Amino acid sequence: MPEDYQDLVLAAYKKMRDNGELYTILPKETTTRLRTACLKVYDSRYIPKEADVLPNDADILSVFFEIDKMKCDDYGKVINDSEPDDFKALCNHIKGETGKTSEENTDLLAWLIDLEPRPRSSYYLSPDKTIKIGGKPIDLFLPPSTPPDQPEPPTPSKSFYIPRFSPRYIILSCIILLFVCTASFAVWERWVKIVRMPESGEKYMYWDGDHYEPVKEGEQKAGVPIIKLNLQALKRQRRINLHDTMTNYSVGKVWHIKIGNNPEFYTDSGIHPVDTARRLRPMSSYVHTKYNSYPRYILTHLVWFICAAFLISICGFGASRMKRKMSAQKNGQTTNDSLLHFSKRKLAQ
Repeated sequence: MPEDYQDLVLAAYKKMRDNGELYTILPKETTTRLRTACLKVYDSRYIPKEADVLPNDADILSVFFEIDKMKCDDYGKVINDSEPDDFKALCNHIKGETGKTSEENTDLLAWLIDLEPRPRSSYYLSPDKTIKIGGKPIDLFLPPSTPPDQPEPPTPSKSFYIPRFSPRYIILSCIILLFVCTASFAVWERWVKIVRMPESGEKYMYWDGDHYEPVKEGEQKAGVPIIKLNLQALKRQRRINLHDTMTNYSVGKVWHIKIGNNPEFYTDSGIHPVDTARRLRPMSSYVHTKYNSYPRYILTHLVWFICAAFLISICGFGASRMKRKMSAQKNGQTTNDSLLHFSKRKLAQ
């Protein structure tokens, strides 16, 4: 253990810094961060006030900030009103830019890391010079170092695996994929082709599966009759392929015909587009109840949605099982900086 109090305090600070024990109050060694760290330490120890500032701590703060401790009742305000340049000498000392520093800087650093006894005079007046940090023996923070002539044996590198994708990323991707698939299917299912108005010379039309298309005189279409152009039928006549989507509101407003055992439904009256010898009839409540079922339509789509969600879940599970190989070096440092990002993602979750 260093005999000089300044060396002891600085060594204790560096060990705590390297172990990450000061990261919450002093993530970076700057003058502004030092002032903020002093405020955090003061608030954590003395606010709310269950007791006054310890006499030794009052001496340390009053000497460092050059105030009369008999007239000061709120050191938190003193720290808050201080300038970052007040900590410049201490900042240079802990960063190793200066070898020695003043006694008040060493005492403030001891107060900051909760090293006891403090200040420097109390250490030298202590009979056994037992050093503690936060009530714990300093040996917990300053283990005996390895002699220079006995170098630490190299630690063989070890390989381990981490998940390639975070659970949050997989869940969000699955939800977005399911939403896009559902929305795309709904748009495709209800897509209505735009009616193409006849051009010059197109005075006839033919049935193209579920709507009429204009055609010029003399053109032939295999398997379908060519009839004279009717603008009303061209614009309004459509075959309803998803007849289960109809409700009781459609009764009397939709026309139908039965071809063999299969009913067909249309949006307008008139002759059948293919079998021109037959006419379409208005859909009655009986026909609607017999051939159409809106609950069946909802149930069918619900089953499709569940199947799609199940398949996407399987893909998500497969992605969660994918691993990435990492290799560790001496002192637990990894050869890949992505391990740090992975740890941050896990902490954020």
